[in-house]
Amino acid sequence: MQKLRNALLALVIAIALTWMPSFTVPSAQAAEVEFHPGLQFSIAPTGQWIESQSGAIFSPDHEVHVYYDSLRVSSDNPSCPKFGPSTEVTGHVMSDNSGDVTDFELESLDPPAVDFVKFGSFITPECFQGSGEIQIWFTGTGSGCVDSDFGSNYTFPVICE
Repeated sequence: MQKLRNALLALVIAIALTWMPSFTVPSAQAAEVEFHPGLQFSIAPTGQWIESQSGAIFSPDHEVHVYYDSLRVSSDNPSCPKFGPSTEVTGHVMSDNSGDVTDFELESLDPPAVDFVKFGSFITPECFQGSGEIQIWFTGTGSGCVDSDFGSNYTFPVICE
């Protein structure tokens, strides 16, 4: 009986020891996860255009996700076609006034669906003269379909590494 009790106790200890790393590993792995900042461009129910940022943006060579309501490039300008299956959106980003522009496509999250929300991403450019911000704007299908901040570009702070 004593041997059986000792064997069961050893089994319980062995099981407990094999489970313990599973409790500690996820917290260690969480520190290794890479987080991507996001930029959101939407339209409020009131019709106001909204731009927001999630997470700090670092430069250079970090990925930034962009979520964009494509009605912004097809609803306000009469020369732009109305939103539809052929609506295309391109994002443009540069380090503040560097003149070195990177283009990136924004696409439906569920092709071949035609979604209002488009998704894209870009890699942050090098900081230009230590400016500490990026400029971003969008163009859509059709001539003159530009979404920028009243003639200038949207700006977001960047942490230069």
